[in-house]
Amino acid sequence: MFDYGELRLLVLTMLADQPSHGYEIIKQIKERFGGNYKPSPGVIYPTLTWLYDKNYAVIDTEGGGRKQYSITSEGKAFLKANEAQVKLLMSRVGPSGKGRPPAQIVNAMDHLKFALSLRMKREPLAESTLDKIAGVIDAAADEVEELMNERPVADTNVKSVAVVETPNAERFVRRLSSHFQHKTPVTAGENSVQIRMSRGACFLEAGEHELRVTVMSPDVKQMGELQEIIVRHLEDASVREELRFDWQSA
Repeated sequence: MFDYGELRLLVLTMLADQPSHGYEIIKQIKERFGGNYKPSPGVIYPTLTWLYDKNYAVIDTEGGGRKQYSITSEGKAFLKANEAQVKLLMSRVGPSGKGRPPAQIVNAMDHLKFALSLRMKREPLAESTLDKIAGVIDAAADEVEELMNERPVADTNVKSVAVVETPNAERFVRRLSSHFQHKTPVTAGENSVQIRMSRGACFLEAGEHELRVTVMSPDVKQMGELQEIIVRHLEDASVREELRFDWQSA
């Protein structure tokens, strides 16, 4: 769910808002993800211990032995030093209490569930009909994912685009998708991939004879670093092919 170090920043940001117990932090993160993600105590408590060992948080033991964690001045300085990364992280996580999907999405999903349950209660459906229904739902899910990929990251400050001429654009998309999927959040479409990193995000889209690379970061320095990372991996994936990158601000 998180890139290296991001959970520490998220927990520390929550402690900056208010002192909390471990179970309260677990509940808050669950709310921010609309119930779709809930970190286990085995993840949260070692993170809190790390923050305490670094003197980024202090412990106040209440009656009953419960530990309440509060941020320290060193913790605030750590957040300030990582302000750009915190901003990017919080734009991805979303504000507390707003994890529920928009009303129009909820209504559409309810409509689908009602249509399925109503029809299937009447009589058993033929296997061929079930296959067609499953195909329609799968196709809709693919299209939704493509639409969501159109805006990889919100609230970023700078963006640059490079259009690279290559007959192997689809292969580059698959290679980078496979490479990064076990290291950082990746969303792959049929001919595209969105890669999120601590410095920002990269969106690769394969055309027939070109690869469109979009990079977004909170500032110019991190954008340059992210460009170097993506270029290096694309060049490593190329086979006797010289790739030319002409980055344009967007």
